Amino acid sequence: MKPLVFVMVLIALFGVAMLVGYVGGQAFLTPTTVPQRVPRPAPPAPAPRPAPAPTPPQAQPQPQPQPQPQPPAAQPARPAQPAPVPQPQPPATPQPPATPPAVAPSARALYRVQVGAFLRRENAEVRAAELRERGFDAYINLSGGLFRVQVGAFADRENAQRVAAELRAVGYEVIITN
Repeated sequence: MKPLVFVMVLIALFGVAMLVGYVGGQAFLTPTTVPQRVPRPAPPAPAPRPAPAPTPPQAQPQPQPQPQPQPPAAQPARPAQPAPVPQPQPPATPQPPATPPAVAPSARALYRVQVGAFLRRENAEVRAAELRERGFDAYINLSGGLFRVQVGAFADRENAQRVAAELRAVGYEVIITN
């Protein structure tokens, strides 16, 4: 009877170990910080298209001068004239666009200031916490098997360089990525 109890205890311990391993693995794989997205400016409204050039007016039939009315007794009866038929207008030629559309801001690359790349998420979280304590909006991106600690998402490289200079001034080694 004792070997049966021993086997049952081993099976129970194996089940508990599997459960703890699964829960621990899920906790490690689930990101704990969500990077804040910088709102992108709305694309500029397209320039108004120029109005098509007016077409030259077609030659309209000139009205015939009417004779002066005579007294009713002397005026002969005339048949009614048909109304003039309007001339069809040729279709307007399509105008080419004035300028080609500019590249939308969303198609441009965003620049980020990277303050470290770590193999272990715990190390990246420590660096991100240090940066947040110093007032920087740091977040973690998983890319290429590394946990990259980054600050900002800038449309202009000059803004990224300004933040990189601030980070260098407080002792961090940084690179600008896009």
